[in-house]
Amino acid sequence: MNRMLDIIMLIVLVPTVLIIFFLEYPANWKDRKFIFGVRNREEFKDAAAAERIGTITQKCRKHALIIMICCLAAAVLTMIIPDLVIRMSIWVVLTIAALVVMMVPLVIGNREMKSLKSELGIASQKGVTYTDLKGTGNVRVLKLNKVIIPNAVAAVFFIAALLNDLGIVKLHGLLNGQGTTAGLVTSGFAGAQLAVGLIMLPISVAMDRIRNEVISEDSDVNMNYNRARKKVWADTFVMFAWVNTAFIILSLILVFIFDSQIVFLAACGIYLLLIMAALMYMARRSIAVDRRYRQETSIDIDDDDNWILGSIYYNPDDKRLNVAKRIGFGGTVNAAHPVGKAVYVLTVLIFIGTFVMLGYILLLSRTPMTVRIADNSLICCQMTDDYEIPLGSIDNAELCTGSKDLNLRRDYGIDMDNLQKGKYMVNGESGCVVFLDLNADSYLVIHADGKTYYINCTDVQETAEIYEEINKR
Repeated sequence: MNRMLDIIMLIVLVPTVLIIFFLEYPANWKDRKFIFGVRNREEFKDAAAAERIGTITQKCRKHALIIMICCLAAAVLTMIIPDLVIRMSIWVVLTIAALVVMMVPLVIGNREMKSLKSELGIASQKGVTYTDLKGTGNVRVLKLNKVIIPNAVAAVFFIAALLNDLGIVKLHGLLNGQGTTAGLVTSGFAGAQLAVGLIMLPISVAMDRIRNEVISEDSDVNMNYNRARKKVWADTFVMFAWVNTAFIILSLILVFIFDSQIVFLAACGIYLLLIMAALMYMARRSIAVDRRYRQETSIDIDDDDNWILGSIYYNPDDKRLNVAKRIGFGGTVNAAHPVGKAVYVLTVLIFIGTFVMLGYILLLSRTPMTVRIADNSLICCQMTDDYEIPLGSIDNAELCTGSKDLNLRRDYGIDMDNLQKGKYMVNGESGCVVFLDLNADSYLVIHADGKTYYINCTDVQETAEIYEEINKR
């Protein structure tokens, strides 16, 4: 299973850096609408300017290639780290770092392109906005029912999973004889994936209603360009909706029938592959649309100074919230808009929260699990007191060996390679409370207040001493 997790992380990392490299560092810049976030202009066709731009793009492309190779090499080296928690933490940090460092040559290129503009005497026109009054604002491509239908199908399967988890119907483990899971694990997963699909609904509408660009004095060219551009986005959202729904259906079928984590992780890998394929498809089509209409652009709008580092749009004079991205594809928000500010603050908080959570997980994985008797209670502790069992409520206790031979299926709680803590199904019995370090061979099975507890200490001798003390009382 550990190797399957590595494969999933590779599926996320490799296509991501490849998409960034081929999308943002083109070998031929002349057909691109933007060069490192700076609008491609007629002045750039001059021999001297073209040679300078060629030097800039080749240098940045070379640096990006080196960074990409280093990221992929680091990914391969990460796979040999034996500790799962450390390895997964490094995977997360590496993926985030790859996204950041792959943009460094682009930021440098953006700065050099703006410097070239200054040398050529091209002045900024921040306050200039072009509008095609004939009909560009009427371009709508997305048929909302094409996004609603797959989400409705996903909702049906979510309801089925919920009925299973509530015990109203029995769907879980049809072939292997497993009973209904305790908690709402299956429906929780289906609900989370359904929520992702539902979140895409307003985003797809917002992208379809994004203000249309004016690239030509010919209204037909403007309409065709915006229609083609929005068609790419609409097709991608529809594709994503169906892939998301198919993943929900496939995963639930695998859980209901086979009840295998390995099979489920394989399904996750396939899902991510399809998502990455959809992103690559969208990137290629977006590039093709810009290349197709590059020759028909007759209006040069110089709003490059509104784009910080070529990627963050900040224009207090623009009342729009959503704008088309210059780097990458799809849309972004106006950082000068109140909602845009909130989005960027939330994004920063999410990144900070991610690293705080990684630190907590690493600390938790390195904190020993201890069991002690105090105040006439058995207390399970790791960083904090997790469980407290009054000694008077204990019906019986048994000292067993072979903790790694237990068949553990988590309903909710913490599952870190050898650290298992929370509500589990153990050897087919649901509703068990688990507090186990699987590196310690011995463990206690305690029955108290109608619950079954599987607990141990990191130290085997301490587990034996706790067992003896329970029997004395």
